[in-house]
Amino acid sequence: MEPIVINKLDKSFKKTKIISNLNLTIPKEKIIAFFGPNGCGKSTFMNILSKIIKKDSGTIENFNYEKDDIEYVFQNFHESLFPWRTNKENLAFPLQINKSTNINQHISNIYNKYNFDIDLNLYPYELSGGQKQFLAFLRAIITNPKLLLLDEPFSALDYENSFLLSDKLQEYYLSNKPTILIVTHNIEEAVYLADQIVVLSKKPTKVLAKIKNPLPYPRTLDTLRSEEFHNIKNDVLRIFQSEVKL
Repeated sequence: MEPIVINKLDKSFKKTKIISNLNLTIPKEKIIAFFGPNGCGKSTFMNILSKIIKKDSGTIENFNYEKDDIEYVFQNFHESLFPWRTNKENLAFPLQINKSTNINQHISNIYNKYNFDIDLNLYPYELSGGQKQFLAFLRAIITNPKLLLLDEPFSALDYENSFLLSDKLQEYYLSNKPTILIVTHNIEEAVYLADQIVVLSKKPTKVLAKIKNPLPYPRTLDTLRSEEFHNIKNDVLRIFQSEVKL
């Protein structure tokens, strides 16, 4: 399967250059994590890929995804949930857009498979921040997208629930093999989940390094204690430190 190839990507807002001459090859059916300083343009890059905003210049080749093939969990995920719909109706929404049949069965299947503690009869505003994040994740995967974009998917979760979602994300990935792109500010999350970590520069964004991660899936708490995990983490940290001059 041909990778996504990005050449000389540029994006500015008004007079501020956000992304400058970004070149990157993204393998498909892998988990790729994007790690870089705050405000460097990671979310802007994801918004371009999701077709929410347009690039100024550059090319994106082999990006043969229709809008229905892409699902995106935003950093401000709670604002993407419909407060006037029940949690079940929120899960139904992308299925209705795709004109799926047997919607109730789809919801039942995914709810039982991933077993998050969410009352589907309640409304999003009645959930905790972590439960809302679980709901946003379930809604994103219920249509089995080919490209899944996750912008800070663990931001509202405590340590225990971060591992729970990490396990569910790995389970989904191994069952369906979509391409998953994750933006994170947490080195451990990036190394724990990704096949490859892309380290980005300060704004305007460029690629500083691409670090392959050969650790086998599924990854567990034992993975965090392994020497190889710490070696990869230190490689990422070394490049990041040289950029931000800690």
